[in-house]
Amino acid sequence: MARHVPLKFADKLRDVQLVLDVAATDAGRHYDFGREVLPGVRVVRSEVRGRPVVFSLWTHERDVAEICGDAAFPATSALLAIDAAQARELRRAGVFVDLSQFTRSDSTPGLYYALFDFASPRQVHKVLHRLVPSLEPHDDRLLVA
Repeated sequence: MARHVPLKFADKLRDVQLVLDVAATDAGRHYDFGREVLPGVRVVRSEVRGRPVVFSLWTHERDVAEICGDAAFPATSALLAIDAAQARELRRAGVFVDLSQFTRSDSTPGLYYALFDFASPRQVHKVLHRLVPSLEPHDDRLLVA
């Protein structure tokens, strides 16, 4: 059973989802490590065969602990999350997101996450290629982030 999510955090989750919904409609590029859209939350965006793939990158320790469902969770730099509904929609469109490399959030049903010890734009981009194997390979020197 999922544990209780505090109302204030539930509001933040809802606001982040609204931002992600809008980001999924924008014209894309291979990789975009976006600006902070809410305190401690960035949008990380990519595109596969014209289909946007959007993630939320959470950096506040309290938010990371809330999503992980454990306030005693070891300190980590960030958490990259994707909604299960988006992953299913992408799969139907032929874009594979490897949810087996994510952890399912017990506190936030339908949310999957990957933890980062170090979350620079380049590191997140590198991991994104592992999580979304259908991203086209490219020369890292072309990365603008």
